[in-house]
Amino acid sequence: MLRRFRHYISRWSLLLLVAEFSTAMASFYLGVNTRFMSDGQPLDAIHDDLLMPRALLFATVMIISMAATARYQRLMEDGFVGESLRVGLSFVICIVAMGVFFYVFPSLFIGRGAFALSVLFAFFAFLLIRKIFHAFILDLSLLKRRVVVFGSGENACLVANLALKSPSNFQVVGYWPIPGEATHINLTQVRQEEEDFVEWVRQGRVDEIVLAMDTPFPEIFMKDILDCKSDGVLVVDLPTFFERESYLINMDVLEPEWWIHHSHGVEQGSGQELFKKIFDISLSLIFLFATLPLMLLTSLAIMIESRGRGPIFYVQERVGFNGRVFSVMKFRSMRTDAEQDGVARWAQQNDSRITFVGHFIRKTRLDELPQFFNVLRGEMSFIGPRPERPVFVEMLKKKIPYYSERLRVKPGITGWAQVRYGYGASEHDAAEKLKYDLYYVKNHGIFLDLLVLIHSVEVVLFGAGASGPRDEK
Repeated sequence: MLRRFRHYISRWSLLLLVAEFSTAMASFYLGVNTRFMSDGQPLDAIHDDLLMPRALLFATVMIISMAATARYQRLMEDGFVGESLRVGLSFVICIVAMGVFFYVFPSLFIGRGAFALSVLFAFFAFLLIRKIFHAFILDLSLLKRRVVVFGSGENACLVANLALKSPSNFQVVGYWPIPGEATHINLTQVRQEEEDFVEWVRQGRVDEIVLAMDTPFPEIFMKDILDCKSDGVLVVDLPTFFERESYLINMDVLEPEWWIHHSHGVEQGSGQELFKKIFDISLSLIFLFATLPLMLLTSLAIMIESRGRGPIFYVQERVGFNGRVFSVMKFRSMRTDAEQDGVARWAQQNDSRITFVGHFIRKTRLDELPQFFNVLRGEMSFIGPRPERPVFVEMLKKKIPYYSERLRVKPGITGWAQVRYGYGASEHDAAEKLKYDLYYVKNHGIFLDLLVLIHSVEVVLFGAGASGPRDEK
């Protein structure tokens, strides 16, 4: 895993992205040459000064479109046919986006025939690359880090369970037992204490040591660990390991000292805050203008369904930055008597209180569109943890450790928890979502915000997260 802009990127994802970016560039050149050389035009006339910028634009939009449908997070989950359909949808998004670019910047237009050939060549080349990756590269052990787990107790079991997930970016070479610590790992994977730790690590060509003890670190091993570190072996603690592999903060192994030392995201300077504000306002104005027809149609649908007797918008108190309470705006998706008795309830899957129109606008996230006004008022950010109701916040702060830490950033219309987990409808869901919210609080920046924005397209297109947790494989 590589860490860039406070975010971890798996090696196979980066390798696939680079391969497809290069392929998109080559497909563009091939498409242009095929189209215009068939007319007998010389190469000098085809390869003008704008050809390279056009190819870069084509490849960039193509990669962003693929990322928007999570093609660099999941590969061949639904077989080759399912992957073909997902890649095809990505290409449709790319075609629409490129059409907008051609309209705004006519000088970039290359002709319908050349563009169609470029898309066609890229589509089949991408499918071929993905078939090769899935068959020969994705599970190649050379791409996986060789990991030694320092410990064999309950914390080591957490690593063992994570290693079973597919695809994983590491393989466990073995577990080193700690004197006096109960062993919960299969004994065939646990090394004998009589062995020399440093020599064992060297012979096993180990890349990384994960400190996963249930007890305090035994000082007798300090020299051995430092010797391994001197040999170039990476040494990581358990919270960092889970953060890197799962893109979350695992509260089961989180200590207050670790959070204090590593929560760099709360140290936002004035320059970063100004940039974030400009980013939020700019995006909100763009999306507000672009979605205005959808907002009008949604308002009309709600009005027709309620026969003009109910409100179109739903205003509710939510807790924002530093615990400040504000009024959030949403399109009404429930009956007007949803909480007639005044008791706050979690939204449930197949909730009978949700109207017919409400089901659709929740699934497509159209109900969230009025929150652009909350962003423009400075109460929310475009990207951030979802704001909760005051009654739920007070209850969850008492039951879930670190819950109040999510209030250190502004709440958002969409967020890391929404694209990785989905809607929450219980205390358990709130605790699971908090793991992703803490990851965002710790690492948030323009790169992670853009990543959330791109992944939010998948949520809207496929309804992921609209009714419950996603299936994290």
